[in-house]
Amino acid sequence: MTILTVTVAVVPIGTLAVAVTATSWWDGVLVALGLFAPLLLLRQWTPDGLPDGSVLVAILSGASWGLSAALGGSPLGVFALSLGGAMIVTRLPRHRFIATLGLSVVAAALGSLVFIGRPFTILAAENYLLIPVATTLLVCAVMALVERYSSILLALERAKQAEAELAVARERIRFASDLHDIQGHTLHVIKLKTALAKQITDADPIAAKKELDEVQHLIADTIARTQDLVHAQRRLNVPAEAENAKNLLEAAGIAVTFAMLDQVKGLESTLLAQVLRETTTNILRHSNSTRATITIDGHRIEIVNDGAGTGPLPSLGGLSTLRSRLEEIGGTLEVAREAGIFRTTATVPAPDPIVSTSEHDR
Repeated sequence: MTILTVTVAVVPIGTLAVAVTATSWWDGVLVALGLFAPLLLLRQWTPDGLPDGSVLVAILSGASWGLSAALGGSPLGVFALSLGGAMIVTRLPRHRFIATLGLSVVAAALGSLVFIGRPFTILAAENYLLIPVATTLLVCAVMALVERYSSILLALERAKQAEAELAVARERIRFASDLHDIQGHTLHVIKLKTALAKQITDADPIAAKKELDEVQHLIADTIARTQDLVHAQRRLNVPAEAENAKNLLEAAGIAVTFAMLDQVKGLESTLLAQVLRETTTNILRHSNSTRATITIDGHRIEIVNDGAGTGPLPSLGGLSTLRSRLEEIGGTLEVAREAGIFRTTATVPAPDPIVSTSEHDR
């Protein structure tokens, strides 16, 4: 944005200024060459710090203005020095105001070289002393505003990345908490029961066997519940997951449009919630999205986000496993990317209305 703003402003205005104020063809060439140096600096511009060649650009633009003034050229030749110097001054870590005043003094001092070949007059002083000072101060003020705007954008971008990382961290903490809920208490009970079985093995073998059977049952139940957690099935439902996805994406600075066209029905809807959770994580971790749309329509869910880049589709990771599980029950999962737009669509079989009605009657 900084490069585009400054370039669009410099090129037309600089060309017009050279054409209108140049005193001769060599003067126009000299001013144009002076403006060319700051434009080269813009090509290497980065969000932080000074690009390589900044000092050289300042020297060249200063030499261009000094030579133009000494030869009695256009007073607007100072614009190259003002722009090149302002780009450096606004990036200094401290004393920017003093540096700006110093740059203005340098512009006036180089402009005073005009009096080598002509007598001192009020008009010449205005053109080669006051105008350079005013131009330099104005350009420095504009560049300071542009730099402030750029720093705000950079801070917002970094905040967005931090929010996305925080959202992923919250998901990991939630997973760890669920895993602790499942295994922590169960392992403690297993420890107690195995200790009890060990104590009563000789005195009451039947009771000991019963305790070990209960331990085996607890282990099998824990394995099943852990597998459900790994596949994100535990306590998942589409409305709650949609609200969670909306909150996570908005916290990361992504505008979310949510539409619930029809209530989600059927036991397989937990798979749709799982797809929504996995897709939300992918958006936060692997895209640079600014907008996302979540549409839920009965047995179908669609998530569309921008900022997906171009090229071939990446590895689907968790979505690949979900696709297999959906296909096992007659559902589908499709992904597509076009012109930076990523679309994830998942469906489960529509519930049988006859079965649903009979279950409702019961």
